Amino acid sequence: MNLGENDDAYTRAHGLSFPTNYTSGYVALIRTIRKAWPEARIVLLRGGMYGGAQSEPLRGAWESAVAQLEADDRGISHFVFKHWTQTHPRAADDRIMADELIAWLQLQPFMQPYL
Repeated sequence: MNLGENDDAYTRAHGLSFPTNYTSGYVALIRTIRKAWPEARIVLLRGGMYGGAQSEPLRGAWESAVAQLEADDRGISHFVFKHWTQTHPRAADDRIMADELIAWLQLQPFMQPYL
C-alpha cells in the first residue's frame, strides 16, 4: 500500500497545507482492509516520487500512521523506497523500485515459504 504522494503534490501545487486528517484516514483505510482480509500480510510503502522521499509533512503523517498500525497488528510492516523521481515513475524507475522491494521481501520471515 503506497498512499500519500497525490495528497502531498496536490496541496503543494495549490499552496495548501498537507491534509490534517491524512494519518487518521490512512489508519482507518488499513484497518478496513485488515477486517476484509484478516490473514493478509500488509506492507505499507512510502516513496517513489518527490512527496514520499522529500515531503516532511507526508513523512511525519505516514510515520505516525505506521507506528499506530504496527503497534496493533503484527501482520503489518513497512518499507521506504530509496529511489525516487520528481515525476511519476517511468518504467526504468518502476524496475529499480521493484528490485528494492523484492530484495527487502526476500529477507522477510513471512516470505520464506514462498522463496
